[in-house]
Amino acid sequence: MNILKVGSLYHIGIAVRDAEKTAKLYIDTLGLKIEHDEVVMDQGVRAIMMVPENGNSTAIELLEPVVEDSPISKFMDKKGEGMHHICYLVDDINIGINHLKEIGIEMIDNEPREGLNNTLVAFAHPKSMNSVLIELAQKI
Repeated sequence: MNILKVGSLYHIGIAVRDAEKTAKLYIDTLGLKIEHDEVVMDQGVRAIMMVPENGNSTAIELLEPVVEDSPISKFMDKKGEGMHHICYLVDDINIGINHLKEIGIEMIDNEPREGLNNTLVAFAHPKSMNSVLIELAQKI
């Protein structure tokens, strides 16, 4: 069986009700800095990516809903604030999607879509990944 070989752990997504308040907490307590701040309207979310001052680490992505029925809103209605997903970089997102589908992994995204911070992204359904939402991202 072929195995998809992902690259680096790109970020860990955390669902929050107030991204600015949480970013300030992480700056004050952990010494992180904001690397990127973007609203992605088609996902109904504001995302703030945070990294250590040296920038040599996996990012934390704070996800705040900006519309009432966004996936992040629905997630927090069920589970509250907390870890939402894990994202891995891949060289070719289409190869990643096709490989996972070929081995029976249910995909939320059968085609890549535009993500934040100049990426193409696709999510594997948590019910196929032992209850963890996995995101694949390709930098463009």
